[in-house]
Amino acid sequence: MREKLDHELKQAVSVTLPTHNTVRTASVDLLAATIEASLVKLSLIKARSERSLYNQQFDGKEGNTMAHAIVAAHGALKGDEQEMKAEANSLDRQLQEYESMLQLVDGGSGGYQQIINDWTKVKQGTDECLKDLRRLGWTGD
Repeated sequence: MREKLDHELKQAVSVTLPTHNTVRTASVDLLAATIEASLVKLSLIKARSERSLYNQQFDGKEGNTMAHAIVAAHGALKGDEQEMKAEANSLDRQLQEYESMLQLVDGGSGGYQQIINDWTKVKQGTDECLKDLRRLGWTGD
């Protein structure tokens, strides 16, 4: 009886352990592949952040420091500021031209001017009402 049980145990171990080892090996391989993929993703994120921070391809030079990145970002923001000022001036000119045309057509106090004034008041009132409703918890359903 003992020999029979011992034989069955050996047979069960010989059948079960290779399958168990195969599953464990597959699990370990999956974990290793996941770690490698994560490292590649982190490397890609690092390269992208360095490129966007320094506004160029990172090549490991000593000159690529945070001070250089801040100077580059400041220069880019100054450029954006100049573009925004130019756009604001252009829009102001267009608005002035529109108001001049409106003055010619309407004389400054007629129907078109009244329509624009009324529309502006309605739009401002609508925006204020929407802000109040959102503040009170309205979600726009």
